[in-house]
Parts: sequence; C-alpha cells; structure tokens
Amino acid sequence: MDKNEFMLSQVESWKQSGLSQQAYCDQAVIKLGTFSYWIRKSKNEEAQSGGFIALKKPIFALENKYEIVYPNGVVLRVDTDNLSELSALVNLY
Repeated sequence: MDKNEFMLSQVESWKQSGLSQQAYCDQAVIKLGTFSYWIRKSKNEEAQSGGFIALKKPIFALENKYEIVYPNGVVLRVDTDNLSELSALVNLY
C-alpha cells in the first residue's frame, strides 16, 4: 500500500469513526495539517469522479430503458437502444 492509498484509507476510517479530526489524528499519530490536506484531496477526487457508475444491461432485458442520475440531482429517463445517444447524454454534465 503506497502513501496515497494509506492516507485515503485513513480518511475513510476517520469518516466512519465519528471522531473529530483532532481526536482521530491524536489516536492515529498523524499531524493535523497533513490529515486536513488528505481530506481536501479526497474531496477533490470525489468531485472529479463525476459520480457516474458503469451501466450493465442484462442480456435478458426486453426493454431499452435507462435512468441517468446526474450529480446535481437531475434524473433523466431514456428509452433507447442507441448507445452513442446514451453516451452523449451521460457526458452532458
């Protein structure tokens, strides 16, 4: 596990711990300034990911209906079998 993976896992552990940043850092023996940097970095990575997930259509599906939920909360329901059209809609945000 490299430093990036280690620190991001620490951020996830802190989120689940319910502790303040200071209390978690004291317990994990991490400098508060360093930890704050990694919290900001994890938020930036989450924002850059766009919040989209891969679509997998079951082989047995009889309908071509998809629902796209954009990070801003807009929901778009599409009935299409045209994957390029679907791709264009996914990339709108």
